[in-house]
Amino acid sequence: MKKAISLLMAVLCMFSLTACGHEGIEATKTPFPSFEGVDFDGNAVSNEIFSRYDATIVNFWTNGCGSCIEEMPDLEAYYQTFREKNINVIAVAASAGDSEEMRAMAEEILRRKGVAYTNIIPDPESSFYRDFICEIAGFPTTYIVDHEGNIIGAPLVGVLKNQEGALMKRLELG
Repeated sequence: MKKAISLLMAVLCMFSLTACGHEGIEATKTPFPSFEGVDFDGNAVSNEIFSRYDATIVNFWTNGCGSCIEEMPDLEAYYQTFREKNINVIAVAASAGDSEEMRAMAEEILRRKGVAYTNIIPDPESSFYRDFICEIAGFPTTYIVDHEGNIIGAPLVGVLKNQEGALMKRLELG
């Protein structure tokens, strides 16, 4: 009897795991939340950045996320490659607005990784931070946003290089 119950539990577990795949996700369009912030050079950045490009890859990362930091060279490569296709890459350094120390740490990470794409420092008092960034369950998380400011599909959670097929499909390059 214990073997039958164990076998049944194993089968149920297997079926539940197959439902977690990303292949069946349809792209939907919802507005990216309104935001205003500054980059590490002090330049103002807002949703208007989306209108200048056919699509924008928006990556959220934190100082304490090893995977976030390790994927920065890949994001930089996307930035350099996609510029000729009118696709931009920006990032939100989610923890950089918490304190001057966190900002300095984020700035050092960006310098060390050779990042040239825009990185936004969110204001922890803003609704963008409180209502959107604080709701992100895991880092890195990446959104694809079209030129009208709409999110294309579900967020890509985890290292982007491991989800390149989904990325290219949403960018209509694959």
